[in-house]
Amino acid sequence: MSTVVRENVDQLNAKITVTLKPEDINPKLNTELNKIKKTASLKGFRKGKTPIGFIKKMYGQGVMSDVVNKMLQEELSKYLQDEKIQFLGQPIPSDDQEQMDLNVNEVSDMVFKFDLGLAPEFEVKGLDNVFTYYDVALDQKAVDEEIANMQKQLGDRKEVEKDIEEGDFFKVDAEEIKEDGTSGWATTISLLYKSMTPEAQKLFLGKDKGDEVEFDVTQLEPKDDEAYMRKYILNVTEADEDTEIGNKFKGKIVEIQRVFPGEFNEETLKKAFGEDTEIKDEAGVREYISGEMKKWSNRQSDSILMREIHDKLIEENDLTFPKEFLQRWLKSGAEDPAKHDDSEEAYEGFVKGLKWRLIGNKLADKHDIKVEEEDILESGKANLRQMFGGGGQVDDAMITQYATQMLQQEEFYNRSYASAFNDKVLMVLKDQVSTEKKEVAKEELDQIIESFRKADEVAAVAESAEEE
Repeated sequence: MSTVVRENVDQLNAKITVTLKPEDINPKLNTELNKIKKTASLKGFRKGKTPIGFIKKMYGQGVMSDVVNKMLQEELSKYLQDEKIQFLGQPIPSDDQEQMDLNVNEVSDMVFKFDLGLAPEFEVKGLDNVFTYYDVALDQKAVDEEIANMQKQLGDRKEVEKDIEEGDFFKVDAEEIKEDGTSGWATTISLLYKSMTPEAQKLFLGKDKGDEVEFDVTQLEPKDDEAYMRKYILNVTEADEDTEIGNKFKGKIVEIQRVFPGEFNEETLKKAFGEDTEIKDEAGVREYISGEMKKWSNRQSDSILMREIHDKLIEENDLTFPKEFLQRWLKSGAEDPAKHDDSEEAYEGFVKGLKWRLIGNKLADKHDIKVEEEDILESGKANLRQMFGGGGQVDDAMITQYATQMLQQEEFYNRSYASAFNDKVLMVLKDQVSTEKKEVAKEELDQIIESFRKADEVAAVAESAEEE
């Protein structure tokens, strides 16, 4: 009967010896060879009638290799699971592993030796710290600006006669002024005030319908692109593409349009919030916007708290790892071992992530935290929304379909699982630790988040180097 024997080298390293016996190998080997015999169609023999000796000669070593590898993995996995061994990475062949003789005609004991890295034993420390919870003061100015933006979105565009101001759209009947003082290219130019350069805005601010202005057409908008200017500002068609046009123009303002803020009445509120909205007036809109801003800041504060818990646990749990084993394992799993980054920086980045996984697993066991498939899907959707630049820009049905497809890829699935696992663990810890509130302005919270972002970019460089 096949056996698995473990020998502890020290607290962090062990050797596993798996011995596969002929009486276990032969039945499986013969079963696979007979499967081939039944379907083999070789020259000189009828289908299914090829002698087994010939089958062994043709396919024996390959079949035996597959059978032995499968048995080896099964025995090893069963042993590690049954013994509940907390190990790191995967077993890797020992340096003193002998070459196996795959003699299909005379199967003998097959002995395989593996090195195994053991996870350190520890109890989680650091949860007795008092963490800061940042309470963001509601910015009434930001609420007012959001109210004003919403009113503009719900408003009507109307023509006015005087005083071009920020946000206006206007048209200018323009003519090129040639060097000899004569007129050249003529067209009607459409301009949106907020899209113009600061210099051009000064020229037109406060002007009335009928006023004349001289300007450099290349300085109207900040795009340094002659093709764009000729096509979209001067309205040059393909038929006139060879026409030379200078920069100096004079123009008469012939139309000014302005958006007047809409009122928060039943019609506009349904347009903004849906037919079933319970928001009835501006006070309701203000309450809603204030609530959404508070929810957003609370989510940001939660993220910072969870990040600080994460960092504190990493700092206070000083775990020791089997460095030599892990470096060998990482190199053995690299796509191209010759290009493997074996620098100390890359190793330390890997160990930091490994430490958190062990801490997280410990806490997950203690609090019975489980990651379900729906958690992984939501995590994948969140990752994609971030890639697309925000949650509100992409339809949820589309993002769900795309995430479902992406989760078929191992790398994306693993990343989404890790993110979902971290969120679940840290959300449980949020209710376990002691916090003290600190009121801050939104700008200060943004600075803290930015510092974390920069730190994560540095960590991502080390992680990507390790993956390569």
